[in-house]
Amino acid sequence: MTNSGLRPRWASAPGETIDSILRERNLDPNQVATHLQMSSNEFADLLRGKKAITVSLAGQLSATLGATTEFWMTREAQYIDDVHRVEADKWSSTLPITQMAEFGWIDPPIDWHDRIEQCLGFFRVEDVDSWKARYRREVETAHFRRSSTYALKSPATAVWFRACERAVEDNNLPPFDINAFQSILVEIKKLTRVKDPRIFIPKLFKLCASVGVALAVAPTPGGCPASGAARWFRTNPLIQLSARHLSDDHFWFSFFHEAGHVVLHELSNPFIDLLEDESADQYEHEANEFATTALIGSQPVPPRSRWTTRALVETAQRAGVSPGIVVGQLQHQGSLPPNRFNRLKRRYTWSGSTLETR
Repeated sequence: MTNSGLRPRWASAPGETIDSILRERNLDPNQVATHLQMSSNEFADLLRGKKAITVSLAGQLSATLGATTEFWMTREAQYIDDVHRVEADKWSSTLPITQMAEFGWIDPPIDWHDRIEQCLGFFRVEDVDSWKARYRREVETAHFRRSSTYALKSPATAVWFRACERAVEDNNLPPFDINAFQSILVEIKKLTRVKDPRIFIPKLFKLCASVGVALAVAPTPGGCPASGAARWFRTNPLIQLSARHLSDDHFWFSFFHEAGHVVLHELSNPFIDLLEDESADQYEHEANEFATTALIGSQPVPPRSRWTTRALVETAQRAGVSPGIVVGQLQHQGSLPPNRFNRLKRRYTWSGSTLETR
């Protein structure tokens, strides 16, 4: 940004210049308003920056107060530019800048001007109004469970949405084939037995892409406690996963839950899922049942009076999934206490924005 250090962090309306002239010359505001063919209320709005200076008004100001028409038009243009910059400063300060840099999505900003430019570049928008129309509107019209425990903030969620878009926007996907997608879920289920995300995630990407489904796995910044999301991006469904709890049972249930939304529901508005919240509506119940059936089968795991590690592993082998998924399902059903057999769950960690085995 040229001479960015000289650009103020505030906006001074042309009305301030007009008010200074009035004071210096001891002019009556009502008489000036009359010369400008304006009511007292209109003139007050002009002084407060609520009335724009048009070419015609700039000419009247020039004739009444002096300076050129070009001066007043330039003063108005400068004010509009300053207002946009102040708004962009406030907007960018609401974004999780530290985590965006930590995840490698932007460079650490050197100052507030750089922060604005990097945030606009990250979202690939020209100004804050464009961001509001594209991202804030999408997040605020999303279908998600309102939770008293987990607050979903629009700016942080929009950042996660954009990070996932950036991960897939260069992919050249075929048209979405819903029947083929349902068919490959059997192959995808086999990936649950692969331990390392660096191995199974590329395979998962490839399988989904082959049937026209985009997939992005990216950490969520603070303020976005989402486990997953399903939405349209351009002409294809996009499944987003956050691996929020960094365990295989949660990761894979989230994937199949979002797959359920893709198969069962219209994605005209995004689905954002906070899977910890039990206040599920019909859509979420259907997606939960879809995920459970895809992973375990239509019948729940038979209850036992006493579970052992061997019994859990054998049950997982019969179902064709990892033992951690069986443990997670039994804990969810209440057949296992939440603190039992968690050692059978595979744990992950984020290295920047790459998911790895812990």
